[in-house]
Amino acid sequence: MLRKNNKGFILVVAYMIVVVMVILGTAFSARTIGERRVADKARDSAQALWLAEAGVDRAIKEFPNSPLSGTIGSGSYSTQTTSLTSTRYLINSSGGVPGITSSDPNNSIRKIRVIVEPPAAPGAPGDVTSAITANGNVTIKGSADVNGDVDANAVFDFEEIFNMTKEAVREGANHLYTDPENNITPVERCTWVDLNLATEMMITDTGWTGNGILVVNGDLVITGGHFSGIIWVIGTLRVSGNPIIDGAIFVESGAEFETTLTGNPTVSFDGDAVAEAFGYRPSDSTATIMSWKED
Repeated sequence: MLRKNNKGFILVVAYMIVVVMVILGTAFSARTIGERRVADKARDSAQALWLAEAGVDRAIKEFPNSPLSGTIGSGSYSTQTTSLTSTRYLINSSGGVPGITSSDPNNSIRKIRVIVEPPAAPGAPGDVTSAITANGNVTIKGSADVNGDVDANAVFDFEEIFNMTKEAVREGANHLYTDPENNITPVERCTWVDLNLATEMMITDTGWTGNGILVVNGDLVITGGHFSGIIWVIGTLRVSGNPIIDGAIFVESGAEFETTLTGNPTVSFDGDAVAEAFGYRPSDSTATIMSWKED
């Protein structure tokens, strides 16, 4: 009898061990399958984002064609381009693996919104016709010599003149300065200067030279030197001494401020210098991405 009981006990233990192993195996298998699904989902999500970015790249390359769609590997993308302003566009791009139908729970989908400035159209230097254009008063005193029209209290816009936003010009400038020292060099091709409210950019050296497009985000004082091209001042402008400026000047100071020329400066409208300056605008071969956001 005792031997039979031992055999029964061993059999029960064996069954229990088998049951435990089955349970552990099932749990391990379920965990493995779950981890695999999580890994697959993460992989598909990453691929969906890459597909959405590929859609943006195509939308930029084929601008302004819209809508666009395509497949890459095991996924697909679609894009929609809409106009925000005359120079800025919104690209909505969706990427999905294996598809981009949001009602299908098997699809892993990522969406991004990108604001871009497309390649600029050719500039129109012929639209610049005045030696000095200001949205405030322009006062010319002493022996100051202005050869060309003076357009005071004028309405004008940076984007309309250059067919580019200030942000795009600043980002693509050949030289970018903040609170520079007096007579900073080089100022050539396209130069952007940022100034604090308490500072001015000063050009005082008679031997100083500059060319191209000079944008001063602040107040500018010129008492010497020679510049050829376009000077755009987002602030006030005072010119005195004996500087020579060939091209065109724009002063975006506000109607309550005055642009003054005193002493013996010479400011001459020069269509060739203006046209050459337009050629120094930042490269328009590719679009500029102003913002990127995932929905």
